[in-house]
Amino acid sequence: MHKRKSFRFLFLLISVLLVVGSLPVHAQDGGQVVVKPGEKIKIAIVTDLTNVIPEFGRDIANAAQTAAWFLNDAGGIKGFEVEMFVEDDRCSGDDATTVANRVVSDPQVVAVVGHICSGATIAASNVYEEARIPMMSPSATAVEVTARGLTVINRAAPLDSVQGVYNANFIYKILGARKMAALHDNDTYGLGIARAVADEFERLGGEVVAFEGINVDDQDYRPVLTPLVALAPDVIFFGGYEQQAVLLIPQKNDVGLGDVIFFGPDGIKGEATIRGAGEAAEGVYASFPPELVYEEFDVKYEELFGVKPSDLGPFHYHAADSANMVFAAIDAVSEVDGEGNLVIDREALVEALRNTENFEGLTGTLTCAENGDCGATVFAIYVVEDGEFVAVEVPEDLLEMEVE
Repeated sequence: MHKRKSFRFLFLLISVLLVVGSLPVHAQDGGQVVVKPGEKIKIAIVTDLTNVIPEFGRDIANAAQTAAWFLNDAGGIKGFEVEMFVEDDRCSGDDATTVANRVVSDPQVVAVVGHICSGATIAASNVYEEARIPMMSPSATAVEVTARGLTVINRAAPLDSVQGVYNANFIYKILGARKMAALHDNDTYGLGIARAVADEFERLGGEVVAFEGINVDDQDYRPVLTPLVALAPDVIFFGGYEQQAVLLIPQKNDVGLGDVIFFGPDGIKGEATIRGAGEAAEGVYASFPPELVYEEFDVKYEELFGVKPSDLGPFHYHAADSANMVFAAIDAVSEVDGEGNLVIDREALVEALRNTENFEGLTGTLTCAENGDCGATVFAIYVVEDGEFVAVEVPEDLLEMEVE
């Protein structure tokens, strides 16, 4: 896009536009959103559709739109339907900032369901904070997401601080591992969860023989995995997503680590991991909240999108809860004026969403803490058996944990 004398003005113009485009864009009329009769309440869904975890991203977008279908079918909010439009941030901080600026430039957007990845969520939330547009992430689990004192960022996702401790206890107490090699993708989510697991594993008495970052653009991780052979780990914990896991899993076997357990967090618990890693995926462990099934929701989801939610990713119910909490907050603060317009006060909406209490969601009863953490922090462990993730029965007394 960047480009002599006849082109100089064009070059300068484009340069200025690029600079302006990188600056935060404030939503117009920051005080209120007025939805006229016959119009719809606009809510953005921002997720990853084309990069790191596109299937997870599609699942989240589909689920939020399914929740909107149920709402609209029941009459909407005070007679106004919601319109969910989807944006792709590619699980990237830079792309997320660009998308967030585009979202807030529309004066009718009242809220955001997303973003999906922790690093992207952190980057985008700074834009929404300035614009006073609340967001509810269904899947950004890193501690840093809600640790910065922002008022608009909330999440229905569980916390990595809990997930990491849970995983380490399972690995040490139930799998009996005493030596761990921890790998991560150098991103907010992957590095954070790997550190949480490694720290707890050491606290329990285990030895972390390696703690290494990988380049997510690589296709061959054997140079990273080969040195681990001499260290003889019992388990490799990978903090990251499916895209790298499907390479790491078979390649660890190639270098002589076939008997070493591969364990990952919620970022790898998807059908794409099993398909991508093939037979090598057998025996791979991952953590995620306990599996739930809501048949009515699943049937409508498949009817709308032609795919079962479980075939794409694990966060569909978290996405539905995120959307539904946003809907409930809008309903609580909106008013119909004398001309039949639906009037939504932005600050009141920010406050209402943050003050959500005892919301009966698909993932549990959800109450938002002062920092915006709203999700239930209950986890389970899954292992790949015969080509699918199945839940592992875990004795509760073996997983007594200390979580700060």
